[in-house]
Amino acid sequence: MENIGTPLVFSIALLALSVASARAADRVHAGQWEITIGDGAPGAGMTSCVTAAHASVVNGDDKTFQESLVKAAEQAGCTVKDIKVSGNQVTINSVCAGERNMNTTTYHGDWYEQLNSNGVMVRAKRIGACP
Repeated sequence: MENIGTPLVFSIALLALSVASARAADRVHAGQWEITIGDGAPGAGMTSCVTAAHASVVNGDDKTFQESLVKAAEQAGCTVKDIKVSGNQVTINSVCAGERNMNTTTYHGDWYEQLNSNGVMVRAKRIGACP
């Protein structure tokens, strides 16, 4: 797997998939997701099941979503300095292992893209129902 620089990239990618109240446009839909980190080289991908309960956190109110992101970052050993949620876009500024990091994720219901300040791109798409 490509060296992604900090554990937060990986943690936030997993959180976004493993963490919705109904609203006009859901950030993520429940189901099986395929995540690709970096250029998609062998070993740079994984799958994850997003349950309806987890999707409800991501799609829910901004405060609950922000709290879940802070908790996931802390569990990964990172400190969140700032989170901005604006509709389907989330920007997180944090420090992990002494390194400043900024992730911007744009959600589209059945897919999302995340760009990390160290240049790593994370792409994910819903590929069907969970097994």
